[in-house]
Amino acid sequence: MKKSHALSCVLAVSIVVVLSGQSARPTPPVSADYVSPGPVERFAGPLNAALDGLRAPALAAHIAFLSAPALDGRALGGRGVDAAAEYIAASLALAGIPPMHPAASTGITAAPYFHPVPLREISRPSGQVTIETRRGEGVDARTFLAGVDCLFPELPPESFTAQVVWAGYGIREKSPARDDYRGLDVQGRIVAIFAGLPPAAEWQTPELIDRYNSESGRQRFAAKLDLAASLGARAVLAIEGDDLTRRLASNASAPGATFFVPFDDIARTGPAPQSDTRVASNLAANGRATTPVVRVSARVGDAMLAASGLTSASARTSEPRVLPGVTATVRLTGDERLVVGRNVLGVIRGTDPTLRDEAVVMGAHMDHLGRSGEVYYPGADDNASGVAALIEIAKAFASAPTRPKRTMVFAFWTGEEEGELGSGYYVRHPAWPLDRTSVYLNLDMIGHPWTAEEVRKLVTDTHLEHGAEFLASVKPADFIELGVADSAPGLAPLLMRAARGTGLALHLDRTDGRNGGSDYREFARRGLPFVRFFGNYFDGYHEPTDTADKLDAGQVLKMARLAFASAWLLADR
Repeated sequence: MKKSHALSCVLAVSIVVVLSGQSARPTPPVSADYVSPGPVERFAGPLNAALDGLRAPALAAHIAFLSAPALDGRALGGRGVDAAAEYIAASLALAGIPPMHPAASTGITAAPYFHPVPLREISRPSGQVTIETRRGEGVDARTFLAGVDCLFPELPPESFTAQVVWAGYGIREKSPARDDYRGLDVQGRIVAIFAGLPPAAEWQTPELIDRYNSESGRQRFAAKLDLAASLGARAVLAIEGDDLTRRLASNASAPGATFFVPFDDIARTGPAPQSDTRVASNLAANGRATTPVVRVSARVGDAMLAASGLTSASARTSEPRVLPGVTATVRLTGDERLVVGRNVLGVIRGTDPTLRDEAVVMGAHMDHLGRSGEVYYPGADDNASGVAALIEIAKAFASAPTRPKRTMVFAFWTGEEEGELGSGYYVRHPAWPLDRTSVYLNLDMIGHPWTAEEVRKLVTDTHLEHGAEFLASVKPADFIELGVADSAPGLAPLLMRAARGTGLALHLDRTDGRNGGSDYREFARRGLPFVRFFGNYFDGYHEPTDTADKLDAGQVLKMARLAFASAWLLADR
């Protein structure tokens, strides 16, 4: 489909919607989210020449440097991530890309290109939950400790006490119909829930398992925390099964000796985001953290439920209720130290006198997991691949004989592995106004393609019309799935045009992005359109085996070309 054809289709759909008044918009066919393989449809104007300037050897060189042992795994707070930031800033300067000068909101002086990110480093973290039950004049108090019965999120030291409300599984769904909060006032209270899903077969669908019982702690609790936060809950105590006790006993999920949280007031009003193994916190749309979740054993559950004659076993079929006389005190401890991280920001101004005041922001996180003893985590795919692509994309924009209408901002984030700390700080203290940011594009882990079986499963699960023909024509290495904001349907035609112009097959995964696992999440929570450029997970994910020699620079090049073409079209529309 050529660009003119795509635009006429959009116009036709718009006319139908207007003429239909209040009638429901027809559901588009599944094929509307796919681009099938076909001849390359070259772009008009300077985009083709700029696109051809992207080269695999340059990408490979950046990846090799950023994932080298000398950079020590690029952990937040370490010398490796600082070296990566200096390398990126120097690369932008050599390409003639000006620095973005952020507003001096922190009071911290920074060199050109650097956007200071003040953080709290928390060391020696610990915590406890105390359950008090009042019966007449008597008080029964039991305290449960971190690493024994409790798994705490990564929070700065604080303590709070509130009444406990029992809310079943903490779910509100239309189908299957269930509302665990019906009739409950949870404002300012601590909500006790079961982790996971009710046992009935109707709840064991792939969609519901993905939403409420994912292996990823971050994803498993995200929807429940969103709901609890929207109802004003102070915190959530999630009762786990025996697996939690086994994991705590084996130290598999023990918090790290050190972690980081935002320095500004978001850190004082609730939790900072956490790694997948420690459950992400919820962030409300205004960017402030709310409603932490503490995962607790059945022993903690029994202590809370006993006053109502329930146990962690019998409560699974009981009605939600206020637990009379039961309060919980959550206490977290640790040593705090100020640390200043750095984002790296470059900017190329647009050419249109009016539209140059709008910006397309492209970002990639430069940090990784660092070192554990003698073992370092190279992070070649995660995310030296995205950083390498963004450097070369920025250089391609800079060398183009003519430039797009809108401004391009290139952002290299710190602290993504610790919970999107760099991008989170940026959206709270933006260097370019968010109300003049038209879209955010995120590059993370772009070095590994889908497998043939994964493509086949996607086509089957989405019930793609003429799926057999699609599968017969597509090469897995030439297939890419982009995550795209479901609130911004206007992005799709340009992304599809970019795919056709770079010879790639495409699927659009439409999502709200608010609980996503990378920096686009922070923009989604501010209601901004976003596009997620992501390749695939692989067996070296977050392992010492994520090395440069395991990557195909040609695969990174494919994604870089698609991202560059997408950014150009979005900036020049």
